[in-house]
Amino acid sequence: MPAAARFRPLVIALVLALAGIAASGCKSRGDEIASKESPDEMYKKAAADLRSGNYKGASDKLSQLMARYPFSNAAKQGQLDLMYAYYKNYEAESAIDQADQFIRENPTHPRVDYAYYIRGLVYFESGAGWLERVFNADVTKRPPSEAQKSLQAFQTLLERYPKSPYAADARQRMVFLRNRLADYELAVAKYYMKRGAYVAAVSRARAVIETYDGSPAALTALQIMRDGYKALGIDELATRADEVYAANKDLPNIVPPATAPAGLAMSGADVGGPKYSAAAREGRWEGRLGFVYQNSSSTDFKGGTTVDVASGLGFVGGVDYHFTDRLAAGVNLSYDNKSYKAKVAGDQEGEVYPIKGDLTTTSLMFDGSYNFLTGPFTPLVTAGLGWSSVDTNVATGPPDVGCWWSPWYGYICTAWQKTKTVSGFSYELGVGVRYDFNDYLAADGIYKMKWINFDNATGTPQYDGFQMNLGWKF
Repeated sequence: MPAAARFRPLVIALVLALAGIAASGCKSRGDEIASKESPDEMYKKAAADLRSGNYKGASDKLSQLMARYPFSNAAKQGQLDLMYAYYKNYEAESAIDQADQFIRENPTHPRVDYAYYIRGLVYFESGAGWLERVFNADVTKRPPSEAQKSLQAFQTLLERYPKSPYAADARQRMVFLRNRLADYELAVAKYYMKRGAYVAAVSRARAVIETYDGSPAALTALQIMRDGYKALGIDELATRADEVYAANKDLPNIVPPATAPAGLAMSGADVGGPKYSAAAREGRWEGRLGFVYQNSSSTDFKGGTTVDVASGLGFVGGVDYHFTDRLAAGVNLSYDNKSYKAKVAGDQEGEVYPIKGDLTTTSLMFDGSYNFLTGPFTPLVTAGLGWSSVDTNVATGPPDVGCWWSPWYGYICTAWQKTKTVSGFSYELGVGVRYDFNDYLAADGIYKMKWINFDNATGTPQYDGFQMNLGWKF
């Protein structure tokens, strides 16, 4: 073997080792340069990331600044900026931990009020997820633990630093939070009333009035107290609650307009918070009218007959009752007309007769729907059971003729003919979305799959299509 070939592996290994040493030296050199940056230089780079919206990069740089220069003035300011970077980057736990750490370590710092404000702000925006914000979900029936923590943080800010530049915004947010807590207590009281637990309902309603006096929920709480006392047979207290309600029924008109609706539908433009509003569906009837688009389909029957049905339009109408904002049930009647082509098997093996025409389908369905959210925009699922009838318009006998006498037109004769009709038990499933425009008008779009149990069919034929409805609540 030549000498060059023998030493080639050794040369390659030596080159790789030198390359590794060089890379290590470069990295060490980079770290050395970075470690020589002054606190102010590091802070300027982090501040630039904050201004450009690179909150992840800013938080990394600020963490390095506090690790290398923990006692510098830049690090103190960096602690405040770091909690803001965490907040903007949706790192709620890190933002709260950073705010708590700053409050513990710097109780007399001139900007410690900002730490209390950020702490309350993070809890304030943790009450609903992004999906609930998009669909305007009603969260009043959910235990408001985050709202309670946010209220405490803002309350501490106002008690200790009433002249803080963040005090005005904190006050407005506290109005929303206070009404949010009152709404939850009211929702619990309503639940107890529905369950017949009148003592518990009255107790919850009284807590709303005593703890959140002046909130929009207080008037409804008075009504619950009146109804609860009546159900318990305590007429004197029921009359007293009714008198207090009558004396204060104009309360929403004397509450400042900016704060009156805060408990139920506070706009994000008011104080920067999420918007919550519920569509009024519970306990109401809804009439619906719409159209159906059925996709093309193919059905096989025993004996060799096949039917290919083209797509087509139809109509649907019905009525529903909303037991809750989520659950509804009702009945609907649908009708559609479509063209078809069929190959009908003859009596002899291999004998096929092609036919074509129009068929009409009529379905009476008892269905139910479930809305995933209580807000005006919500996804939904539906299910139904019923009976479907399909008229093939294929004559099954000679035409029948009937005549009668008219004093104006003389004899009038008409003919009709019996046609082949198939019917069977049907069931369907659907998924879609719904939007309530206001307290009366709503619309939904649903994709549905229907199965019809025809006699002599191979298996259970299935049909799919889209349905669009307009609804009127009453």
